[in-house]
Amino acid sequence: MATRRAVLPLQLLVCGLAALAWEVAGRTSTSVFFEIGTPSSVLFEFRRLLSEGFLGHFATTGSEALTGLAIGTFLGASAGLGLWYSEKAAGVARPFIIALGTLPVFAFAPLMIVWFGIGWWMKVALAAFSTIFVAFNQAYRGATLVSTEYVEVLRGMDATRHQIFLKVIVPGSLDWVLSSMRLNVGFGLLGAFIGEFIAAERGLGYLILRASGLYNIPRAFAAAFGITCLALILDGCARYIERHRHTLVQILSVPHIIWNR
Repeated sequence: MATRRAVLPLQLLVCGLAALAWEVAGRTSTSVFFEIGTPSSVLFEFRRLLSEGFLGHFATTGSEALTGLAIGTFLGASAGLGLWYSEKAAGVARPFIIALGTLPVFAFAPLMIVWFGIGWWMKVALAAFSTIFVAFNQAYRGATLVSTEYVEVLRGMDATRHQIFLKVIVPGSLDWVLSSMRLNVGFGLLGAFIGEFIAAERGLGYLILRASGLYNIPRAFAAAFGITCLALILDGCARYIERHRHTLVQILSVPHIIWNR
């Protein structure tokens, strides 16, 4: 905490100097102002956006990214953990997962329009597709790296494979799954943004695209600032979940305890 307090003034100083240099450059050169604007013009456009329904666009992009992040993380982590049951199935699926994971999400955007239309669910699908493979790889790697000593202890107690999975593999892999959530925050926002970039009537990506088409660079920067704030909020939520992961493990164990009773 003390180190953070010591660094914070320096960070603010760097930001202040950068903003000052940006402002001076934009005011002294019309070409620079046309290309990047100035901090004061960005602030002016941000105030205009707030009066023109910016929070609605912010909520739209946030809901798309958050829903896609949750779906992609759940499906990817479930599949990755599930492959722990069969090494043969994991060997068969691994090259296909790697091949699909290397494809750029932008290449699937036209197909998403065919499958889901141009509405809200298309952006959610792109966000989920952007995150599912990272979650899969992290969960599977976490499952394979769980200490074999715990597994052998439960096997010695005649525990079933399902009981070993719930008592050892899932809790032992939770750190890897939660770390995938923090990694996927940016990917989820990217998927939602690409969906809005292709076809949308609301959202921060729509605002950026429209402002760029009108060569209103300060307005585009103001909308991009909203995406940055959204990324920080989602990352903060992921860090909160990561800090309270032990409580999450207890919650996940409750259905199994009730079932045994």
